[in-house]
Amino acid sequence: MGSFLSRLRGRPRIQPTRVKAVWNECIIDHAAYFHKVVLNVCARDEGIKDILRCRNKYTKSEDEVDFVLRLLAERIEVFFNGLITDEVLGNSSEMKQICYQMGKQHASYATETFKLVYWDEFTLAMIEVLEDSGSIGRDDLRAWQTLLHFVNENMQEGYFDARTDNNER
Repeated sequence: MGSFLSRLRGRPRIQPTRVKAVWNECIIDHAAYFHKVVLNVCARDEGIKDILRCRNKYTKSEDEVDFVLRLLAERIEVFFNGLITDEVLGNSSEMKQICYQMGKQHASYATETFKLVYWDEFTLAMIEVLEDSGSIGRDDLRAWQTLLHFVNENMQEGYFDARTDNNER
C-alpha cells in the first residue's frame, strides 16, 4: 500500500537495500566522502563557506579551518551512519522525526536564517561527489538521491518550524 501511495504522490520511495549498498560499496571511505562534500559546498557558495568556516571567528589558519571542516564532515557522517545502519531506513515516520529534529538543531546553530538554496547546495554536493567518484550506477545514484531529498525536505521542515517558533517568542 505504501509504494502505491508513493507513486500516486509522485515521490519515489527510499530503497533501503540500494541505499545500504551505496553506503557500503560506493562510499567506502565515509570520512573522505563527507570531507569532499563539505569542501564542494564551500566551493559552490561563499555564504555557506562563511558559515561553515565560522566566519573566521575561531580559526586563525587554514589548518584550523580544515580541522573545523573535518569535524563538521564527521558529524554529518555520524548522522547518515545512524540513519543507514540503525535500520531506520525502513521506517519512514522514524526517519522523518530524526531528520526533523536535526533540522530543529540547525535552527539553534544559526544566528541568521539559512537561505533556502543552502539546503539544495548540500544535496547537490553530496550527489556530485558520489557521481564524480565513478563508482556508482544510475539506479544506485537515484536511490541515494531519493534518500538525500527525503533528509533535506524533513530537515528543512524542522529548521523552518523552529525558526518560526523562535521568532514568535
